[in-house]
Amino acid sequence: MEQKHLNNVPSSVRSNYMAGMAALEKNNLDYAILLFKGCVQKEPGFMEARAQLRKMEKQVTDSASFFKKMMNKLKSSPPVAAATALMAAGKHIEAMRKAEDALAIDLSSLQALQLLAQAAEQLGANFISVEALEIARNYNPKNISVLDKLACAYISGKNGSQALRIRQEIAALLPGKLEAQQKVREAAALASIEGGGWEGTDDYRDILKNQGEAEHIEQVDRITRSVDDVAERIAYIEKEIKGGKVTLDNNRKLADLYQKAEEYDKSIELYNKVIKEMGALDPLIDKAIEKSNIGKFDITIKQWQEYLEANPDQKEESERNIAELEKQKYEHRLSRALERVNTYSNDLQLRYNLACAYWDGGDVDNALQQFQLSQKNPQRRISSFVYLGQCFSAKGQYDMAIEQFTKAIGEMVMMDNQKMEALYHLGSTYDLLGKKAEALECFKSIYQANVKYRDVAERINKSYTK
Repeated sequence: MEQKHLNNVPSSVRSNYMAGMAALEKNNLDYAILLFKGCVQKEPGFMEARAQLRKMEKQVTDSASFFKKMMNKLKSSPPVAAATALMAAGKHIEAMRKAEDALAIDLSSLQALQLLAQAAEQLGANFISVEALEIARNYNPKNISVLDKLACAYISGKNGSQALRIRQEIAALLPGKLEAQQKVREAAALASIEGGGWEGTDDYRDILKNQGEAEHIEQVDRITRSVDDVAERIAYIEKEIKGGKVTLDNNRKLADLYQKAEEYDKSIELYNKVIKEMGALDPLIDKAIEKSNIGKFDITIKQWQEYLEANPDQKEESERNIAELEKQKYEHRLSRALERVNTYSNDLQLRYNLACAYWDGGDVDNALQQFQLSQKNPQRRISSFVYLGQCFSAKGQYDMAIEQFTKAIGEMVMMDNQKMEALYHLGSTYDLLGKKAEALECFKSIYQANVKYRDVAERINKSYTK
């Protein structure tokens, strides 16, 4: 994909560009953005249109109120999701167009910018990758992943001096990290030979093969325990993949790490890639995708909660949006659980997961049905008994609830949290039936093991003060 200018784009695109400039003169920013975006979507390499579009998008994004920014983030989610799906399907041009739709709403959308950069990279449009990642860097100046990708994009474009600038920024953010320092040296070497010797190869590693690299092989199987560990492992596996080690295992490991780093869109993209390469739905990977999607919901919900704390006068609007997001989050969780059960109907663990989703959503009858099936799973047998007891209790069928709780407790040896939970539910059910003595015996058993468990201490103390 090549850069194009006003004099060598189709006349229809040129006309739209001129109309956009006219709209700009009248300060009709929304219409100007619409026209410039159309130009870029038809001719991604049209540089004048790209420059005007980004200028207008930045003006609109940066001047928006906090509330407007929050709403724009929500509005940009559908085109981002569409772009992600198109990328997974290998439809890079279409993915770029959807990413542009998202950026026209919210230029600061990190997911949209990364998708645009990835699609452009696949299409050989390095100048678009660099543009997108520079914008991402401006909005996320301390995001190591963004900076690393930007440095790599500059290297791909054989721009050593800019790569060195970014590598130095990364090293400043990661003091003491040997790999970051090593990459600064590599970038300095590239910058020093810029203009000669580099053009003969497509792989900068050929030039630097005698420069040496920081070795991390001993860290491959290390247990990831901290944020720094996660970031370092991400950088290492990304480097392996870029070096040609594109394997299912590496993609799966990297997706897991992205999830730990709360880079949920990137994790979802890689998980989908793994599923596509496997040619079948893996319930564990599908569950991981669900977890990343839930994480995205949780981040947005947290942002609204923080907004509510800072703007109590917007309580009604904030609470409405939070409730809607919670609803969407639950519906997503339930739909994925149902899909997995429909695909693997004999998997009792999946039945258990579906039952828990129903229970959490207050659908007692469907939860009851699924827990009756999941109790046949040896690993979920006792837990299913406890849930069945809760289901019967919720329906007012206390005698059957007691039977399930008693059955579960009878199979528990240690007084752990699971047993205390079952005893608590059994005691509460006896209490509802007016069987105070039986209830007290349950609460005493818990009290002797953990005086701080729920309200057991209060219940015990009340029984002794009567």
